[in-house]
Amino acid sequence: MDILVKNFHILILAYALFGAFEYFETQDVKLKEAESFKESSEVKLQKAKLDLRKVEQYRKDLEASEKRVQEVVAKLEELTRQLPPNINDTEISTILERYTSKLKMLDLNFAPGKEESRSFYFAKDYFVDVRGTYLQFLILYEKLENLAKNGRILNVKYLKMKKSETGDKRSRFQILDLTTTFEAYKSNSQFDMRDFN
Repeated sequence: MDILVKNFHILILAYALFGAFEYFETQDVKLKEAESFKESSEVKLQKAKLDLRKVEQYRKDLEASEKRVQEVVAKLEELTRQLPPNINDTEISTILERYTSKLKMLDLNFAPGKEESRSFYFAKDYFVDVRGTYLQFLILYEKLENLAKNGRILNVKYLKMKKSETGDKRSRFQILDLTTTFEAYKSNSQFDMRDFN
């Protein structure tokens, strides 16, 4: 027992060293866990930043898309206001007869087609057969184009020209048979632009 008492300070020192070693080991494990947590947190933070950039880009793209849709709707509303409220077969027939008679074109044959709905507007075909020279056809189309400036849109949907069998062979201008289809438009007052969104 004397040996024990004499070396008691060694035992206390050994116990203190053992406690310090265990404390160091515990702190080392906690430090490694903290470093591991920091690394995983940094990875999660980078991923979150990337996701945030993607969300911000998506939001910007969405805002740009909304602006484009609003611009399209505004243009459609403007176009709808420009379309006439009705299609008058007699008016179009009279216009064609007036133009072809002024141009001295022959054998006008005019037939209206069926009106069909196309969402915010209606379209109607007009089938026209007439005889004349190439220059007369060009002038006729130019006159029809000028109608668009006054609010009446006539779109050329079909055009066929062929040499006329009944033309005068001695004429300096070749006579052609023209077969064409015009399409006229009117606004659809029942269409609501909010349905378009």
